[in-house]
Amino acid sequence: MAHLKRNNFKELYRKECTASPSIDSMMREVLHMIGNIDFEYEVELDKVEKNMPDQELKDYIRKKIETAHREKREPYVELLTQLRQRQYRLSLN
Repeated sequence: MAHLKRNNFKELYRKECTASPSIDSMMREVLHMIGNIDFEYEVELDKVEKNMPDQELKDYIRKKIETAHREKREPYVELLTQLRQRQYRLSLN
């Protein structure tokens, strides 16, 4: 999970407001980021499953990973929702 910048969604949102790229390309970029976050989450869970013999410790670490995953993913999901709403409003014009 280390190679993704923390709070990169703010950078994406700023790009949208200033450079005004198409909403579709922004949505693709955000979906790609969500996909990367989800992939890294699955890799981390897999490592825990394979390398932790203690079930209690495994459950504890799994919960920590799930919480971190939700916190990292949520801003991108919110941005995607905003982009979809904007796309919908533009389609009505």
